[in-house]
Amino acid sequence: MRLLGDRGSIFGGSSKALYKDPAHNQSRAPTSKRDSGLWLLYGVFTKYDTWERFDASPRIKTDLVRKFSPRCYGLTKRSCDIVGSSILLIALLPLCLMIAVLIKLDTSGPVLFRHHRIGRNGRQFVLWKFRSMRKDVPRYGISPCNVEDLRLTRVGRLIRRLSIDELPQLINVLRGEMSFVGPRPEMPFIVDRYRPFERERLVAKPGITGLWQISPARALPIHENLQYDLHYIKNQNILLDCAILLRTLAAVARGVGAV
Repeated sequence: MRLLGDRGSIFGGSSKALYKDPAHNQSRAPTSKRDSGLWLLYGVFTKYDTWERFDASPRIKTDLVRKFSPRCYGLTKRSCDIVGSSILLIALLPLCLMIAVLIKLDTSGPVLFRHHRIGRNGRQFVLWKFRSMRKDVPRYGISPCNVEDLRLTRVGRLIRRLSIDELPQLINVLRGEMSFVGPRPEMPFIVDRYRPFERERLVAKPGITGLWQISPARALPIHENLQYDLHYIKNQNILLDCAILLRTLAAVARGVGAV
C-alpha cells in the first residue's frame, strides 16, 4: 500500500522484487569496491537492466556509512544543492507562477500541499508539493496509482503526468532539509514503526530523487525496498549522484513512472 506522497520521486516501473529482512539474508557478502553508478548509464534508455544486484539487501552499519562519507563529499554536495536549487528556482519561477494560477482557477483550496516527513537523523520537516488533488482528500491517504484517480484535479493530472508537482521541493533543498539525491523522506507514523536496521536509512539527507526512485521497484512501498537506499548510503559519492540525476532526466524524457 502506498500513501499520499509515497510516489517517491517521479520515476520507475513495476517489479517483482520485494525487500528481504537482513536477518534472513543468505546473499553474498558485499564487496568493498565503491559503486560509481556508471552501470546506471549503460541502460539509461531501457526500462530494465542490471537491477538484479538488488535482489537481496546486505545489512550495513551506520559507522560504515560515516567511514564512506568524507567531509569533502558532504561540502561538495551541499554546495551543488545550494547553487543548483537557487538557479532552478529563479529559472522556473515563471512556470511555478503559471502552475499556481492554473491550480487556483481549477479548484478552490491552497496551491501548495504540505506533508510532514522525517529527514536526516530523524528530524521532522515540512515537505512541499503543488496540490494535485481535491482539498477534501485525506492528507495521508492512499496515493493515486494512475491519472484516472477521481481524487485528482484536472490540473493535478497534468502536473503529475509531466512530473512537475514536486518542483516546490527545491525550497526544501535550498533550506538544507533535502538534497537533489538521497533516500526518499518517509512519513512520521511509518518511521515510528522502523526496526533498528531500517533506521539506518535516516543517516543520509533525503532527496528529491534517488536509487530507489529510478529503480523497477519504484511502484512498491519504500519500506519494503530499503536495499536501494542502504546501497546508496554505503556507496554515496559524486559520480553516483550524477549518474542517478542523469538517469532521472532520461526517465523524465520518457515519461516513465509519472502518476
